[in-house]
Amino acid sequence: MKGIPVDKVRTFSIIGHGGCGKTSILDAMMFISGANDRHGRVDAGSSIGDTSDEERERKISIQSHPLHCTWKEHSIFIIDTPGYADFIGDVACSLRVADAAVVVVDAASGVDVGTMRVWKFADVHRLPRMIVISRLDKENADYGRCLESIRHNFGEKCIPLFFPVRTQSALSGVADLRAEKDLEALDADAQAMAARVKEKLVEAAAETDDSLLEKYLEAGGLSPEELAPALRKAVLAGSLVPVLCGSAEKEIGIRELLDALCSLLPSPEDRGEIKAGDTAVAPKRDEAFSALVFKSVTDPFVGQLTYFRIYSGSIQPNTSFYNASVQKSERFGHLYLIKGKEQISIEEGGPGDIIAVAKLKSTVVGNSLTAESRPVEFPLLWLPKPVISFAVYSKKRGEEEKIATGLHRITQDDPTLKAVRNSETKEFILTGMGDLHIETAVQRLKNKFGVEVDLRTPTVPYKETIMISAEGHERHKKQTGGRGQYGEVYLKVEPMERGSGFEFVDDIVGGVIPKGYLPAIEKGVRGALEAGVVAGFPVVDIRVRCVDGSYHDVDSSNLSFELAGSKAFKDGMGKARPILLEPIYNLEVTVPAEYMGAITGDLNSKRGRIMGMEQIGELQKIKAQVPLAEMLRYCTELRSLTGGRGTFEMEFASYEELPAALVPRIVAQFQAKKEEK
Repeated sequence: MKGIPVDKVRTFSIIGHGGCGKTSILDAMMFISGANDRHGRVDAGSSIGDTSDEERERKISIQSHPLHCTWKEHSIFIIDTPGYADFIGDVACSLRVADAAVVVVDAASGVDVGTMRVWKFADVHRLPRMIVISRLDKENADYGRCLESIRHNFGEKCIPLFFPVRTQSALSGVADLRAEKDLEALDADAQAMAARVKEKLVEAAAETDDSLLEKYLEAGGLSPEELAPALRKAVLAGSLVPVLCGSAEKEIGIRELLDALCSLLPSPEDRGEIKAGDTAVAPKRDEAFSALVFKSVTDPFVGQLTYFRIYSGSIQPNTSFYNASVQKSERFGHLYLIKGKEQISIEEGGPGDIIAVAKLKSTVVGNSLTAESRPVEFPLLWLPKPVISFAVYSKKRGEEEKIATGLHRITQDDPTLKAVRNSETKEFILTGMGDLHIETAVQRLKNKFGVEVDLRTPTVPYKETIMISAEGHERHKKQTGGRGQYGEVYLKVEPMERGSGFEFVDDIVGGVIPKGYLPAIEKGVRGALEAGVVAGFPVVDIRVRCVDGSYHDVDSSNLSFELAGSKAFKDGMGKARPILLEPIYNLEVTVPAEYMGAITGDLNSKRGRIMGMEQIGELQKIKAQVPLAEMLRYCTELRSLTGGRGTFEMEFASYEELPAALVPRIVAQFQAKKEEK
């Protein structure tokens, strides 16, 4: 922002398990800092963070929300992130553009599955972080047990900076371990614990500098003037993760949190140069402009809003920029800071700032925006792979185009949603991170684009092939008065190796069929290939030889031979022991060791083949090959089996023969669909 030095800018993401109180802390911070004139509440539907109808209705965050406030001459950019696994893509994008992370942990439940997942994301980006123990005002809150959970999962470097103060068992404030007078408010047991913790805190600070460590060992302590910069240095290095605490509801510990954000977390200058290809961009206003787009939303009033994080240089409204990712120039209109549903126009953006602009034509999530004089491209955003798919069907006839348009728009806003038309099954497939992810996408289709859809289990893209060689014959003859139709074709069908596709061979000898009719025969065969013979699926890995036939000088035509070729192929394939092939996928499941037995047993029940196992820290990775037909609901099933602690990835491996016992069911489904049509 204009007039704010870069060393006074703080840009961070709030992360944690779903329902741990992240958005409530954001609401309290925005109110206490003066960015909002009232204290919004999630339960009351008045949160400044949860702005969409879906979020207010469900009382959860389903997308990230970048907001801005100021505190003691600092410009603070906060990205509130969703905690549910279905929306992990937004968390990944938000952490990519943050300089630090604030991890929220519920005082009652401690470190949960989602907390561990986002902690690892922060590790990937090597982000300095602090932890906030939230909801200490609740009846079942347990500070000591929660702190133990934090240190068990994240290590001894997680050291309290504040202790909760209770008056007649009710939370009344927080005590700063750095200030001796604050500790007097604690009871005797808490004072003893605080003294031990403070010793660890001072020790962590002293270890950042050899001379400080020497003084600490000699004098047994550090002065406040020495402690403050040393603590900051330890946080920036990642050797210390300060633990704060409080209650967003009662606004206890929130001012202390804002102070700690400013004094301990890094500025863009502290994070230093950022790599963009072969170039390093420095967080300075006099550098050439560069930024990364990490979010896009459709606003009902201003249209498409595009969010980006500035890494270098500065920008003003109504200026041009170069999109290095698509190699096109565009122009900014107004520059906005976002405050809930309100867009606040600003005159300048600089390093560390998160800016929103409206109605960009060629810019999408992941694009690098730069000055035309120095085009640079940042590494692509890492996004988790979608894991669950549904076939989308219109509830009303004639709305297919509206649905396609709507899906295109919402997938632009959320790159972890994929919407494609499967050319083999002729279905429109929507793929996402989980049931709730898909459900909210469908709700957005209805609310923003006015279309309603049904979701169905996608048709598995089976294929058909043959096991032996056989011959097929068809004489197409039709006389209706005037010129008739005549074409006779003999074909030989032969199996080929898996993955070979289709080959058509002209083995006609002696001109029994003129060469001019061969393309029509091949066209008829290819049409029959697409329609299938067993259950309506494409035929693959087959060679078709045209070996004999006959024609009529007057009645033969391309159409006659096309029809003859199609029927001769079906005749031959029916004799060649046709089978169904099913898609097999490589699967990697990562789970805590205690779930190994349940997972391997479940995979065996799904006709899976266990290919190997690998230990990764405290987790186990199971590698297997499993038929796609058994995996269509695996996202939901795995969460149920592991309490949400398991993750998986799949990619296509090959096609294999479907067991004969399962073929009748697939054929029956095909016949039912034909009758329905």
